[in-house]
Amino acid sequence: MDAIKTLRLLIILMPFMALGQKTIYPKDTIYVKYDLKSGSKKKNTSYSLGGEIKNGKYIDHAKQGIAFNLKDEDNRSMLLFYDKENKPDTLDMVYLKAYKTLNLKKIDRKERQYYKNRFGRYPWIKNKNGVFQTYLIEVISKEQFVIYPVIWRNEGTID
Repeated sequence: MDAIKTLRLLIILMPFMALGQKTIYPKDTIYVKYDLKSGSKKKNTSYSLGGEIKNGKYIDHAKQGIAFNLKDEDNRSMLLFYDKENKPDTLDMVYLKAYKTLNLKKIDRKERQYYKNRFGRYPWIKNKNGVFQTYLIEVISKEQFVIYPVIWRNEGTID
């Protein structure tokens, strides 16, 4: 009877013990810079999938957030989404030097290295959300910038 009670207790506690394990492949924190000079001057436009989307910041009313569409120097785009339920952080410009921002080429290189270390190869399915904790830095004035916790959207789509 005691063995059955112990077994039941172990079965109930196993998921909690498994979830508490530390991974040997933790997510890396990366920062992407969005500057009003490089993006669209529009602030309160609706974000839609119809038509061509250029660099810009779009209010997504349906998903209650902000979509940031950025293009790198090779004209490859990245779409990052900020959910309004998360809280952004506003800081003074003196702290901007502490955050090292990456372009898409460097992010891809880090992603490949992560998958090579973890699986020994680069998978055909890309998932930067599983590899990185991503923050977008937006300069809002000469004195302040905002850090948004964002997620990657539409990875692997063709422009």
